Amino acid sequence: MFDTSMIFISGLNLSTQPHSVFWLICCIAVFSVSISKSGFGGALGALSAPLMLTILPAKVTLAVLLPIYLMADFWTVYIWRGYAVKTLLFWMVLTAVIGQFLGYLLIEVINDNTLKAVIGALALVTGVRYWLAVLKPTMSAPSRATVRDIRRRFRQRSAIWCTFSGLSSFISLTGGIGVQIFMLPMAIHRFFFVGTLAWYFLFINLAKIPFFFDLELFTAQTIGISATLLPVIPLGVIAGRWLNKKMSDKLFYRIGHLALVLLGIRLIWTSSKLKVELSRQSSRLQIKRNRYLI
Repeated sequence: MFDTSMIFISGLNLSTQPHSVFWLICCIAVFSVSISKSGFGGALGALSAPLMLTILPAKVTLAVLLPIYLMADFWTVYIWRGYAVKTLLFWMVLTAVIGQFLGYLLIEVINDNTLKAVIGALALVTGVRYWLAVLKPTMSAPSRATVRDIRRRFRQRSAIWCTFSGLSSFISLTGGIGVQIFMLPMAIHRFFFVGTLAWYFLFINLAKIPFFFDLELFTAQTIGISATLLPVIPLGVIAGRWLNKKMSDKLFYRIGHLALVLLGIRLIWTSSKLKVELSRQSSRLQIKRNRYLI
């Protein structure tokens, strides 16, 4: 793979990374996406984008990952066919597509850095509340009546969280977090959880294609890299399904909420780190301007 695929990365800025390291990082990212989608409903898949960003520019990362996401979605939909909650899925997709369209319209207005910080904070609060209930004997877990009430209000909740998921998915590739916050409190069986999210991610990723063409993100190189990585997808999808079948619902939801905490911390950290860097650059520019004025 490494010899025949060199043409796809020959024009890219890979810093000092050897080609073998480049492909190894790509394979790890794709494997994590695939195993996450088929095993955990995509909760851990959000880690693939920052991993790819260590070796590729942001726009190239977007263009490379979208076909990978789509193929992983097709595989996951196939192996979890029959497990989607159709009524729930309809409202999720409807509101998410509205969110994506809003993201397309507001991409020049919404600050990507601020959006990531907000998403990170929401993910962190949701995950921490769950773990406090698990670890503190004085705090009780949500009652069955509470869960039933959450399930009854799925339309109202999808209008908030899935719209937010679609918007953030288009702008910053963080749509998985919003939909996890929507799905996890409903405590549905893990098979239906993964099966429903498989269709959800397939639809919203398909909806991105015309926008990506409009933004001219796809090139021969990005398509070549994506095609080279396709054989990794079935390995991750099969491994994810195996893990899901072996675990209990309790372990599944604990992993999902732990992923929310970790992703929330990462998003808050990266957004604050970027703010500091932008502040430094602004200060440097101001100093240079002052010198010219003197």
